[in-house]
Amino acid sequence: MKKILAFITFLLFLLLLWYSYTQYHKCCGNSNVIEKTKTSIPIVKKETKKEPIINKDGSLLFNWKSDIAHNNEYWNTKKETILSGFADGKILKILGPYFKEEGKDIGIARAKSAFAKLGNKINPKKVEFGSRLVNFYEDAKTKSFSGTEYSWLVRNDNITEVDNKALIYFPTNSTKKLSNSNIINYLKEVSKSLIGNNKKVYLSGHSDSRGNAAKNKTLALGRANSIKNELVRLGVDKNRISTVSFGEEKPIASNNTKAGQQKNRRVELEIK
Repeated sequence: MKKILAFITFLLFLLLLWYSYTQYHKCCGNSNVIEKTKTSIPIVKKETKKEPIINKDGSLLFNWKSDIAHNNEYWNTKKETILSGFADGKILKILGPYFKEEGKDIGIARAKSAFAKLGNKINPKKVEFGSRLVNFYEDAKTKSFSGTEYSWLVRNDNITEVDNKALIYFPTNSTKKLSNSNIINYLKEVSKSLIGNNKKVYLSGHSDSRGNAAKNKTLALGRANSIKNELVRLGVDKNRISTVSFGEEKPIASNNTKAGQQKNRRVELEIK
């Protein structure tokens, strides 16, 4: 009887070994095969089709060392937007793009080409041409590029916009702003442009060289403050406005003529 029990026990032991082996083989014995299967199948990435860049803003395009302007179906909308800025007492300034390797003159030629695309809508006497240097990039010689800038500038007997600033002129020995619609309307536009941003107004007062230098400096400061007071009246926070006086120190024209003196009696207004 003991021999039979021993034999049965031995058989059970063999069955347990066989069962353990088969489970191990299923679980881990094929791991190399699985890994090989995973790594042997190449992963194919789906290529994304690149859509061509469409110049939807209507900007004119130029080619390397060429001043011929090219437009598309969006240009008419762009043109109407530009022309809508016209008003009496304004001029249109057009800056054509150029790369250093091309030379500045081609920028001006591109500005004139852009003006021609506007049609006969603006008197050429109401247009100024210039150029703007743009940074060179790898595809500039092989692909078309834009970069023309258009801006309407105020130009009248009382105000001249130039180089991102406005020059407001004053009569002789006066600290009061010129009481006319040109200046009043301009300052209204300035006040509107300050709504919704944190920009500040910088006012510098100037005078011609006639009279005492110290008095001219006081006079020039009074001119700057008169513009400040008007802007405050129009709703601009006084803390956003700074004033300084240079008196007769920085003339922009000859003080030997009445016309030059008139230009020097001014307040320069900048928004930054």
